[in-house]
Amino acid sequence: MVYPTRTVVEKLNFDNMPKLADDLIDYAEYTAADARTTRDTITGLDWSGVAKDAAVGRANSEYDQLMRVSQTFASLANAITSGHADMSSLANSLKSTATAYEDNNYAVSDAWKVTDAYNYALAESAAAGDDHQLAELATLKNTRARIAENATLWMERVARDFDTADTDTASAIRSANGALDQLAPPAAGLSAGSAKAIEDNWDAGRGLTTEQMYALAAAGNLSPEQIQALHAGLPVNIPQGQYDFLRTLFEGLDDESIDEITKLGGTGENGAAVRNLLSNGMQIMSNPSVSTGAGDKGGMATLPANVRTLLTEKLTTGTTKKRDFDNHSTIEYPHVPRVDEFDNLVRLLETGDSQLRMGTDIDRGILKQASEIAEASRSGRIAGPGEELLDTHGLLNRALALTSDDTTAVRDFTVGADTMNVTYADGRPYNADRHLDALFDYQWRGSDDGISDMYKWLKDNAGDSGNPFAAYKAADTASALGQYFGDTSNLEIGRDLGRTSPQLTQTLAHSLAPFLADFAGAHQPGSDHEFPLFGAEKLTPGELKNLLTTLDSDPTAAGVINRAGAEWQFYMAQMAGMDPGAASLGHAAGVLQDAMKDGLDAEIDYLKKEGIDDYSEKMRAAAAGRNILAAIPQVGAPLNAMLPVGTVEDLLYGPAPDYDSMTTEEIDRLVALRSETLTDPDVTKFAMFAGMAASDPEIRNEHPEWFDEDGNPSWEAIHGHSENERTLSERSSMTPAEREEYERQSEDRESLLAAWRSFMESSGHYSDWDRHHDSGVNEPDEPGQPPEGALDDSPILSIPGQGGPS
Repeated sequence: MVYPTRTVVEKLNFDNMPKLADDLIDYAEYTAADARTTRDTITGLDWSGVAKDAAVGRANSEYDQLMRVSQTFASLANAITSGHADMSSLANSLKSTATAYEDNNYAVSDAWKVTDAYNYALAESAAAGDDHQLAELATLKNTRARIAENATLWMERVARDFDTADTDTASAIRSANGALDQLAPPAAGLSAGSAKAIEDNWDAGRGLTTEQMYALAAAGNLSPEQIQALHAGLPVNIPQGQYDFLRTLFEGLDDESIDEITKLGGTGENGAAVRNLLSNGMQIMSNPSVSTGAGDKGGMATLPANVRTLLTEKLTTGTTKKRDFDNHSTIEYPHVPRVDEFDNLVRLLETGDSQLRMGTDIDRGILKQASEIAEASRSGRIAGPGEELLDTHGLLNRALALTSDDTTAVRDFTVGADTMNVTYADGRPYNADRHLDALFDYQWRGSDDGISDMYKWLKDNAGDSGNPFAAYKAADTASALGQYFGDTSNLEIGRDLGRTSPQLTQTLAHSLAPFLADFAGAHQPGSDHEFPLFGAEKLTPGELKNLLTTLDSDPTAAGVINRAGAEWQFYMAQMAGMDPGAASLGHAAGVLQDAMKDGLDAEIDYLKKEGIDDYSEKMRAAAAGRNILAAIPQVGAPLNAMLPVGTVEDLLYGPAPDYDSMTTEEIDRLVALRSETLTDPDVTKFAMFAGMAASDPEIRNEHPEWFDEDGNPSWEAIHGHSENERTLSERSSMTPAEREEYERQSEDRESLLAAWRSFMESSGHYSDWDRHHDSGVNEPDEPGQPPEGALDDSPILSIPGQGGPS
């Protein structure tokens, strides 16, 4: 049993509970009095007719509602009073009893365990030689041990009673609060007037009252249901009073600088709470999905003037010349006089609640301005407000990490949605390619955590049946990234991405892996087996090659994406084995295999020209060291279970290098690695065989030698058990009889493998697949033309069973 510890109980202070209960009783009485006054005033008027009847009916209804509020205030007060009486009494008993035992040479632990702390050693030393006194000491020790044991039981029981009282009180308070929220939601009492009173306090240098802090908290929050709606891409309606409160509050801040806004509330806990709620309010009010019943909407225009201009106006104002005395030269740096304000705004928004960051114009503005700062300072340095040189790495990393929670804004930023146009004060259209160029070409120098976070969510949201809007955004964003890196004009940025931003490249590899089949154009018309496409757009073979060239620019990312590509090919083959009508998937597999091969070769060739000769070895080591895990959701795992550990990596890249046992010539050959053996035909056949066996159990009965003892297709059974292989030195030490037996077994294994290959090639499944596969491999890989302008915001994706948002 877990009890409240002594440390916890001793820190508790119940002194404020009686006053809070008294205040609630006052609220109950005031509310009841207001209810009676309102009702009696309306019903006592000397008039008649339909209007009076309507007014009286409403007055009686409001009376009933207010009386329920009054009764709930009283219930809450009673819960607090009862809880105070029970908990304070029990806590005092625990504390006073523990102190009393300690005063009598007992020890009381944090878990309320009482032990005898009497100094028997000293007493026994003093009584040495006196048998009577020693006997009394022994009796005393036994007696005190029983007292300690009983005291422990008593204190544990009281601690348990305290925990029960605490739980009951909390439950009663939550119940009453819940009822109050239903009867009178926190935002319902907000108004423009209450916001003006807060501004008056700030202008006069006064702190906020408790009631004003409650009002600010009510305005700066949404209900769980409203937050869920935002994350599902649905509109959210807020009370008019909440909207008016925030609008008035932000209009009152129009003359305040960013620095002044971020210092509102002062220091300490109260100041931190004010900044948190201001941040939340800005997220709520800048969200175009937020509106009122009267038609008022959120958006960029509702933000304080200096916040709005900071996010929509050009931040760079020319250049500043700085003397480089070491190199006897002059360097021009972009001048960004408002960079400190941008930093302060990011810090303010970091204090807010991340769940409110979903589809807000303030996040769109942060993304756009961060990318333009990156564009101006590719080397990472700018001139600040006083023309002092500033490093931009930390600021940009934090700004992008902040906005990464807003996957709607990230999607809009990446695809070039019309919603991004609001980030320009002069009304010009937003250009996605320019801003992606700025972020992907920036020299991050190890600070690419933030931009990596921007795209981590794609994999988790791919095909999310629980949230079609999230799945749509992931597919749309993946499509835009695929088209961006597939565009030959961006290849110069892409093929260096792994060197400048390795973490980002690895994130992109993980995030885009689920969409490779979509990119390759996989489809399965007329098949009974649903193929798990995730809704991204098809790329041309050349675009896919360029994308894979980019993702191959980092060894670890290359291991991830090529492993995923192999898994997709194997899975397509497995589906074609289950259904001969799905053999057309072979075309997509061929496109994907050819793009994987050409992309990897192109990147290796480029890096060799750049003098990076160890890339191939790093890529092999990174891939060969990976566990056999599915690189794509709900696809690779079943097939992986049928392959022995290491098989896919070995077939993709060969074994991990072992320099200790390699000659210089062998190392040179390793460095010259190319990707001609990227996929092994036997593995494709095995994947197809697994599909055939799943749809035709009779194969298992006709050829049990190809299955394991559990009845699953077995790679080892078909190819011979690896433990039977012998090295050249082992074979040379065999006796003639042993060698003859070994060779006979080898011939048996070869015969078994040949029989299986013959079965597969004569089945018709593989020949149809192979024909489609060859057509995919031979498809011209010239990239298509990049899309003109921004992508259309209308649903452009077909997510099976889901579709895009309307």
